[in-house]
Amino acid sequence: MEVERSNLLAFAKMSVRDVIQSMEGMQHLILDEKQQLKNQVTLSVNRLLLLIEHCLCHGLRKDISTGNEMFGSPTDTNKTSILRRAKEQVLSTASSLFTQICPDPWPVLVHLSRYVSGSGDLSDTIQSMSEIRTGLGRSRVWIRQALMQKRLSTYFQHLVDLHCELPGSISPPIQSPPFEHIEQGEKRSCATNIRVSHTAFYHPGAMMLSDEGIVFAGLLVGLSSLDFCFVLKDNLSEMDGALQPIPYHVYVQCDIDRLERFINKDNLFPAVDLSSVIDQKNFLEELNRKLQDQVEQHIVEQQNQHDRLQELTSVLDMLRLENRGLKIAVSELKRQSYVDSAVGSPGFTPDSSVSSKDSDISSEITCIKPNTTATPSSETELNRLQRQLEEKTMLLDSLRTELSESQSRMVSVSRQLTHSQTLLEQKQLLIRQLEGKAKGMSTIIDQMHERIAVMGTDKVSTERTLNQMRLQLSDLRSRCSQQQADLETQRSTSADLESRLNEQTAEVKRLQPKVVELSECLSTIGQLREELAYWKNLCHEQEGSLSEMAAIVTSSKLEADQLRESHTALKEAQWTDDACAPSCSKCQAPFNVSRRRHHCRNCGLIFCHACSAQTMPLPSAAKPVRVCDACHALLLHRYAEKS
Repeated sequence: MEVERSNLLAFAKMSVRDVIQSMEGMQHLILDEKQQLKNQVTLSVNRLLLLIEHCLCHGLRKDISTGNEMFGSPTDTNKTSILRRAKEQVLSTASSLFTQICPDPWPVLVHLSRYVSGSGDLSDTIQSMSEIRTGLGRSRVWIRQALMQKRLSTYFQHLVDLHCELPGSISPPIQSPPFEHIEQGEKRSCATNIRVSHTAFYHPGAMMLSDEGIVFAGLLVGLSSLDFCFVLKDNLSEMDGALQPIPYHVYVQCDIDRLERFINKDNLFPAVDLSSVIDQKNFLEELNRKLQDQVEQHIVEQQNQHDRLQELTSVLDMLRLENRGLKIAVSELKRQSYVDSAVGSPGFTPDSSVSSKDSDISSEITCIKPNTTATPSSETELNRLQRQLEEKTMLLDSLRTELSESQSRMVSVSRQLTHSQTLLEQKQLLIRQLEGKAKGMSTIIDQMHERIAVMGTDKVSTERTLNQMRLQLSDLRSRCSQQQADLETQRSTSADLESRLNEQTAEVKRLQPKVVELSECLSTIGQLREELAYWKNLCHEQEGSLSEMAAIVTSSKLEADQLRESHTALKEAQWTDDACAPSCSKCQAPFNVSRRRHHCRNCGLIFCHACSAQTMPLPSAAKPVRVCDACHALLLHRYAEKS
């Protein structure tokens, strides 16, 4: 539908332009639908009207029914004959075929008339026209009336922007049957209101639902400067035709000179220098590539820092385990020294410091010396204890040295870990900043690509517009020269007309006495015509009275003849004997014991009970008596004429 909308909009621009240009030297345009010789202005206006119909019917839904049956209810259908049903089937088939070739935009206009001031009277007037059978015909009359009112653009603007309420009794859109007359005085029920959108009348993508519809409504504003007058009184029956195709060939044709001017290189728009834009695009792409490389390098460094951090964490765990082992070894040495040297010393505890242990050991040695005997074994034991004390002191010093070294290593590792974490956070922040810059640069590159594409399309459209303006300029120049030639021709024609006007004025002065005589003759003729009309009326009245008298005499003669015939029949009637009538005089059924004979009291003939079951009052009887069917009908007719 997008291509159809663009074609309709382009054709609308050209049609409105042609109509306005063709009306430059005129004030009014009178169109007669039956005229045989149609000039260029009339053809342009007809093409414009056809285009408005196509725009109004574009994307119109055709599969929504009115909710009312076209040919009556099912009970009426059951009562009809076979011929009636066949006729209804043929009419329904013709209605469906006609609906396919003739769309019905009238429900849209009826919906518009309920909410736009001034449009309701217009739709009511058109709906009261019984000569129009189809909704498309009413829509055509509506378009012409709106053009004459200079409100077509206003109505279309409201139609495009319409968001209002619709009476609930109308199911949008209402398909008007092509063979059904719309009666005058039709009542519109105003039930509950429901909210209706454009999609109830049009398919998605229709022109009235798109931006092209708004542009089309704006194009129709230029038609308000023109005065239209359509002769519709005698042409209403011609409005029910099918929707005609748009003659695109009128605007597709162009001569060779225009084509040569169009493809000439001198008329082309100069090329736009896009070197700066391309250089900027290349610079942004190179910068984006460098930033991506930096991001990749920082990602690798971050991974290395993460691996280094894991290694330092494992080393720290190992040092913690080693420190714990050293603490266990120191505690074991303390316990061993306590077991070996603290025999009988009550004040020693395992939790004492190393200095206290040394003092205890030295005190033990001093305590042992005075208590020992002067034996060689005691001296040997004392020397052994001194050597053990020296070895344990050396071992304790080495353990203290290793513990201090492990603590210093732990401090350095914790510092390195803190520094690595700080570097990692800085790298992550830098990576996020670089990623944001990369996204921004990619967005800028996309915008530059879009700008390049838009500039290319603008360049092409500008070239086309320039070529069109040049073609229009050449056309305007040719038309200007033609208008000058026409002006000279009109001047010479006006001089001839002035001379002829002077001659006609002299002729009028010469014929004025004859006009006076003719006016007197006309007055005399008028009096004679009045007398003639009076005598004609009198003659018509006399003839009417004579015809009435003749009718009365004729009816009297007929009654007399009937009375004469009935009287003659009564005179000739005789009472039939039972023996002379073996069977019924009417149905010829033989009489027997079960079928008895009955005399008719009027004609005297013998009938059976079924053929003489009627009774009628007779002048010769005091109460109703038995008569036959023929006499019963005759007497009824006679009594009816008398009454």
